[in-house]
Amino acid sequence: MRYENRQPPEGINTSQVHPLRQFLQLAISALVLVVVLVVFLQYAGSFMARRVPFSYEQRVMERLDIEMGEAARYPQMSAYLNELAARVSAQLPMPEGMSVVVHYDSEDIFNAFATVGGNLQFYRGLLSRMPNENTLAMVMAHEISHVMHRDPVAALGGGIASTIALLGLTGNAGTGMAGQLMNHAGILTSVQFTRSMEIAADDAALAAINGLYGHVNGASTLFELFSVSRGNDKPRQGQQWLERFISTHPLDEDRIQRISEHAREQQWRSDGELTPLPADFKRWLEAP
Repeated sequence: MRYENRQPPEGINTSQVHPLRQFLQLAISALVLVVVLVVFLQYAGSFMARRVPFSYEQRVMERLDIEMGEAARYPQMSAYLNELAARVSAQLPMPEGMSVVVHYDSEDIFNAFATVGGNLQFYRGLLSRMPNENTLAMVMAHEISHVMHRDPVAALGGGIASTIALLGLTGNAGTGMAGQLMNHAGILTSVQFTRSMEIAADDAALAAINGLYGHVNGASTLFELFSVSRGNDKPRQGQQWLERFISTHPLDEDRIQRISEHAREQQWRSDGELTPLPADFKRWLEAP
C-alpha cells in the first residue's frame, strides 16, 4: 500500500464570490427572517390577547392605578360624556360584562382614544370643535367599538410580542419603544390600530348612530373636521395612492365616502335633524 501526501489545490479556501456580496446576502436573509418572525409574533400576540377575559383587562388597569382624565375638576363634563357613552353602548352589541369609562382631559389636543380596560380619553381640544351631539356621538361610538372588538388589548399584545422578539434577536428593541412598553404611559400611548380595525369601528359606530338618532346625519362631519385639522381640506393631487398604501388609517376622504355608501346600502337617512349639545357644554369647556 502506498501513501502520498498531496498538497491541497491552490485557492481551495478562497471563495469565488465577492465578500461584499456574501455579506449582503446574509444581511438580507437575516432581515427577512427577523421581519417574518416579528410579524408572526405580532399576529400571534394579538390573537392570544383577544382571548384574555375583559374582566382581567379591567383588573390589570385598576392595579396599575394609571391616572386618566380630571373627573374631580370637571364633574359635569365627565358625567355628560359617560351618560352619552351609556346611550351609545346600548346601540352596540356589547358582550355581557363589558363596559366603558370616559375620562375628560382639559388639554387642548384634538384627539380621543380608547385603551385597555374599556377606558376612553377625550380631550378639550376635540370637544371644543364638536358642532353637535351627533358628531360627538360618532366619535364616542367609534372608540367604544374599538373596545367592543378588543382592539386595544390586541394591539398592545401584538406590540409586546414583537418587542420581546426584537429584544431576543438583537438585544435591543429601541429604547423609545421598549421604554414605552415598560412603563404606565406606554400602555396608553403604544396602542396603534390597523386600517382594518378602523374600518370595522367606523361601520359599527355608524350603525349605532343610526340606532340612536334614527339617521346618520352629522357622522361624516367628524372626518371633515379631522381633515381640516390635518390641513387636508384642500384638493390634493398625485400622492394619495402612496398615503393609502403606507397609512395605518383610512384617508379622511375615503372614510367620508364609505359612510355615504354604507348609509345608502343600509337605507339609512342622511338628512335627519341634528341634536344640539347641552346648553352648558360651552361653560363646561371654559371651566378653569
